Amino acid sequence: MRTKLLASLITAAGMGIFSTPRISAQAAPAAGVDSAVQQKSDEVERLKRQLEQAEKELQKVKADNERLRQENEKKDRQQRETDQKKAQKELERLKKENERLRRQQELAPKSASPPARELKPVRPMSELPPLGKGAEVEADELAGHFAADPVAAAKRYDKQTFRVKGEVERFSTGLVTRNFSVLLASPDRGLTVKCRFNYIDQYRTVFTRQDARKLTARFEGGSEVDLLEVGQPVVIEGKCAGLKDGDIVFNGCRLVK
Repeated sequence: MRTKLLASLITAAGMGIFSTPRISAQAAPAAGVDSAVQQKSDEVERLKRQLEQAEKELQKVKADNERLRQENEKKDRQQRETDQKKAQKELERLKKENERLRRQQELAPKSASPPARELKPVRPMSELPPLGKGAEVEADELAGHFAADPVAAAKRYDKQTFRVKGEVERFSTGLVTRNFSVLLASPDRGLTVKCRFNYIDQYRTVFTRQDARKLTARFEGGSEVDLLEVGQPVVIEGKCAGLKDGDIVFNGCRLVK
């Protein structure tokens, strides 16, 4: 009896009736993979949030920069407009002042300019020493050299800085530019020694008065000073620019005495 029972148990075990349930070989690894995937998903979401935050900050920075650029452009535009208005106002003032001076010169009697003097003999240029520093040349002699031999005179005097001595014949003031010219008397009415002065750093304006016989300067504060008058002997230093339209021109001039 016992033998039959034992045989039945063995048979049942062989058929799997009492067999222990088997654990799937893939069950444990699957749980680990799911956990890793979840971690990666969480990491991706975190990076996305960081990226969104960085994009928001970038947009804010761009907006601030654009606002500052527009504000700076507005300030620059306003400054340019202010400067232009000031320049236009000063230009209008100068135009009115120069127009007044021009009318004054036109109304001046023609006798304000002295008559032409006789052409006197001058020393030949070939007999003269080279122009040295501080050299002084008579206006009569300078005009005589250019009248006799313009080419040789240009070779000797052009682009040279020296002093010219003569007598004031008349004045010329710029209509817009802040400069004036002193024209020296010459024995040859076809030639004039013209000395140009720039007064932009000295005076507010320069004009003539007393029928264009006196040259007067006005300062920014409104005070005035007489500079020169017709007939006055002067010594002027400047750089000779040669013969131009009947004028022996000197630029960058200063009054020596």
